[in-house]
Amino acid sequence: MTNDKITIQSLLQELGFSVAEGEVMWALLNLENVSVRKVSDFSGINRGTAYEAIKKLAQAGLVSIQKRGEREYFSAESPEKVMDLIRDKRKDLLQIQEHASQLIPELLARKARPQGQPLVRYYEGDEGVVTILKDVLQTCVKLDVPEYQVYSSKPLRQYIYRKFPQFTEKRIKESVEVRVIAIGEGGDPMPKSSRKWLEESDDAGISSYVLIYGSKVATISLAENYLPYGVVVEDAGAAAMQRLLFNELWREL
Repeated sequence: MTNDKITIQSLLQELGFSVAEGEVMWALLNLENVSVRKVSDFSGINRGTAYEAIKKLAQAGLVSIQKRGEREYFSAESPEKVMDLIRDKRKDLLQIQEHASQLIPELLARKARPQGQPLVRYYEGDEGVVTILKDVLQTCVKLDVPEYQVYSSKPLRQYIYRKFPQFTEKRIKESVEVRVIAIGEGGDPMPKSSRKWLEESDDAGISSYVLIYGSKVATISLAENYLPYGVVVEDAGAAAMQRLLFNELWREL
């Protein structure tokens, strides 16, 4: 077995392909526009297994299939396709890593808390705010009425969406409604949103952004270094109370 063949087969196995699929790929790299019979003869793999391997490689974009009448002929795609596949795998792994980084703290918190106690999660920086905003959408789309409520204070508005500027677009696409009580001037109504304003007194000093969604209440504030941080409390009773107070104030405005 040549070093090139060993290298190709090892690489394909690292990408999740079987030994037989590696043998078939090596055969197609050495042949051009051939039938499954020739692939079978070259690789030493029976036709049925070779054909299944070709289908798997074709689905991954590594093999092309041409039809001439009722016959099929197979060719290896450019080796650059392997790099495309590696990039796709890397992208998938990064998405899995991001999902795990969001999920593991919650699982650890659930393991640590006594039964029935609220779940409290803490997030720092812009990435933490992005995590909270994604959780808002993921939670609301599962609700019977996909809606959440917000207390929006003027000092925080510019920091909330700066790392997630497409949030509103995604919210509208998911048909998630929002009602906003804006504390202080500014903030224009957007599609699928309702907004009322509450005048801020000179000495109020309110610099928090509160989101009430599902069984959760998220509070985002600003540290002295102008980096946002957030706390999410998951407790059905607390969220219901906050929503009741919000609705009462909404009716008064």
